[in-house]
Amino acid sequence: MAAIVLTFAFGGAAYAEDEGRLADVRALGDCEGCVFDGHDFSGQRLMGVNLSSAQLSSIMFDGAVMNIAIFDGAVLRDVSFAGANLKGASFVGAQLENVIFDDANLTGAVFEGALLDRTDLQSALLCNTQTPGDLMDRSDCE
Repeated sequence: MAAIVLTFAFGGAAYAEDEGRLADVRALGDCEGCVFDGHDFSGQRLMGVNLSSAQLSSIMFDGAVMNIAIFDGAVLRDVSFAGANLKGASFVGAQLENVIFDDANLTGAVFEGALLDRTDLQSALLCNTQTPGDLMDRSDCE
């Protein structure tokens, strides 16, 4: 049986957290539409995980391996990807608020149509990275 926790976030609106779907946050896992608050996935191997349309708040993915992860249409607030490997990750149409990418590898990542608020991609490794303005950033390509 999946545990559902009622949490207050996102401007005071209540939403149900998907505690029972934590096992879906794994390599090649499918957690589309998941809602999580306050979890630590640092250092985990999450290559290819599908977090499309997820609502993630106060999450740590520091040092995680997340090549080709999918965050399309997701809402990320107070999330840290410090030192994470996000090669080829997709953030198409995602909303990122106060997201940290310090020393993350964003080679080939796509941010087409993403909204970035208090989020700086320049602290990450950018090579063939498609930015929200539909520009290709090759600043860190060798």
